[in-house]
Amino acid sequence: MSLSDVQEFIARNRRKLLVGLLLVIIISLVAGFIWREATTSVPEEEKLPSFTLAQEPGRVLGVVDFSKLPATDFPPSSTVYRIDKLNLTFTQADAVQWSKNFGSLSQSGEVTTPLGKIYVFAKKGEELTVTSNPRALHYTRESGGGTGTLADGATIIGMAKDFLVAKKLPNIGSFSPTVKYLSAIGERTAETTAVKASFAEVNFSWSVNELDLLGESSTDSAIRLIFDRAGRVVYLSYQFLDYSFSADKDLPLLNFEQAKDALGTEPQIVSIRPTGEVEEWTLSESTSLVDFAPESVRLVYVRLAEGDLLYPVYLFEGNGNTGGIDVRAAAYVLAIPGQYAKEN
Repeated sequence: MSLSDVQEFIARNRRKLLVGLLLVIIISLVAGFIWREATTSVPEEEKLPSFTLAQEPGRVLGVVDFSKLPATDFPPSSTVYRIDKLNLTFTQADAVQWSKNFGSLSQSGEVTTPLGKIYVFAKKGEELTVTSNPRALHYTRESGGGTGTLADGATIIGMAKDFLVAKKLPNIGSFSPTVKYLSAIGERTAETTAVKASFAEVNFSWSVNELDLLGESSTDSAIRLIFDRAGRVVYLSYQFLDYSFSADKDLPLLNFEQAKDALGTEPQIVSIRPTGEVEEWTLSESTSLVDFAPESVRLVYVRLAEGDLLYPVYLFEGNGNTGGIDVRAAAYVLAIPGQYAKEN
């Protein structure tokens, strides 16, 4: 082929050649970006401690079905916070004052623990314990039963807020409440509908940077109240926020598709509760699921039992099955890319 033939070929195919060259450049740039991201090297001393739960979490042994999970937009990055314990305790005088807020309860004893004392107050059918360190209140009351139907979620939340105000507990304006209807009281009792339920459970979480703050289980929240059908509070657990939080570093977050991939390969099942009517429910040695179909995902902060950091975590919630029993389940997925955290 002569030089003139080459020039003529270029002239006839100038546009195609330019498009082809542009595609080669774009592909090279994208490949370089992907390679650079994949090979991002984070110094070991700059990595976060591994996100390791105190108790071995469950797994999904079969398929994770994403067909019911709507696409969700997440921010490109999030702040990791460092936790500082505040030197706050309840004295015996404080405990007595709290007992007065719950009526005519008499002090019935106290227990000494390595961290502090637990003061116990009681009368027939009621008991209040005040933990000095970390500060917490636990109140129980015999259920009055009742034959009515439990109120809707919004009404139950309003009743819970009114109860906390009446007991002079700290303002909960910054909390994000959730409501569950239960067949009985207990972590593993069946979740059902308001019509069939005997109890309604309300959970409030502290919030940090407008995200809910949870513990090692998605049910490990700051405040938990349970109402019976008579509309009375039969259980209260109130944990005071005895910590301050300071920004440690900003890190990139997994996007929605990456979060799904992580759930499919390394889910950490942190909560399982049966749904519907279950004659007998016992938690087996394994909390793993045969299958899991998440219906929602949101970004939260999780504080591990051991450690001084708040980790950004994706909380997936949906239905699953274990041992032939349909359950409502929740799973944690660390929201930051793996190269930013140390391996277990």
